[in-house]
Amino acid sequence: MLDVAIGIIFTFLLLSLIATAVKELLETFLKTRATNLERGIRELLQDTTSSSTGLVADLYSHSLIAGLYKGAYIPKGKTLPSYIPSSNFALALLDNIAPANAENLSGSAGGGAISADAHVKSLQPLREAIINNKSLGANLKKAILALVDASGNDIDKVRFNIETWFNTSMDRTSGWYKRNSQWWLFFIGITIALIMNADTIAIYKSLMKDPTLRNSLVATAQEYVAANKDTATPSSNDASKQVIDNNAKKLYDLRLPIGWDWKRDSSDADYISNSNMAIPTGFIAWLLKIFGWIITALAISLGSSFWFDTLNKIMVIRSTVKPHEKSPEEKSQD
Repeated sequence: MLDVAIGIIFTFLLLSLIATAVKELLETFLKTRATNLERGIRELLQDTTSSSTGLVADLYSHSLIAGLYKGAYIPKGKTLPSYIPSSNFALALLDNIAPANAENLSGSAGGGAISADAHVKSLQPLREAIINNKSLGANLKKAILALVDASGNDIDKVRFNIETWFNTSMDRTSGWYKRNSQWWLFFIGITIALIMNADTIAIYKSLMKDPTLRNSLVATAQEYVAANKDTATPSSNDASKQVIDNNAKKLYDLRLPIGWDWKRDSSDADYISNSNMAIPTGFIAWLLKIFGWIITALAISLGSSFWFDTLNKIMVIRSTVKPHEKSPEEKSQD
């Protein structure tokens, strides 16, 4: 039964790798990471204008951030960056709030600006710049002033506090992306299950009935784990399309009951036809087929990292159990 579990988990892993590659291809067109990042920054800075003017537009147009993408800033634009270093964000925000002015580097009360790169004896000019800045909302002013007040009159500490504030907010943005990714993987998983006829129930039945298929799948899984033993996730330098092709071929080569045309390989002497499981007959059989597709889609939505980690753990369990099965302990002669 453990070998059956390994076979199913390894199948889920290969299917998840295909789904992840498909999602990466979609990401190149949809730019959901960049959209989520912009949304997160808008919420952080309480700028809901969604226009090419305002605090967020000024921030994205700052040279420290504008250099991370091509062209002019366009809200929800396809060229926006999917990642902004926290140091760039902090410096750009400070420079937008209080543009650098040589006359105010000493921190004198006569001006409302301060250099983001200079140590000053007093941060009063920065506080005044924040209070007098009309593009900042009341709650945002309170938040930034609190970060300044916690700095102990150290501009480096101010930058550090803003970076931490930004990173904490981006953790929530990452949460949005992960939830959206899981839904995307589920819908991609359903599509893959239908196109490839990847039915978990059919795969389970084949592994239970066919020791040769089961042993072949376990051996391939062992080789795969050994090849990736030093990584937290399966490694690949291939492009997304190549990942899809490679893993689809692996599934085919394993002779799993996957696909709609299992009779077409009559020229392949080693091919084992599972055509009786491809297209079900009868209402109950179709219900089981649909249920098998849904199980596959749910498994794919968990992601390749989850199944790779699970496969590693199961392999460790198998390595400790199998020796006892092959060489049972001798009974004591006492």
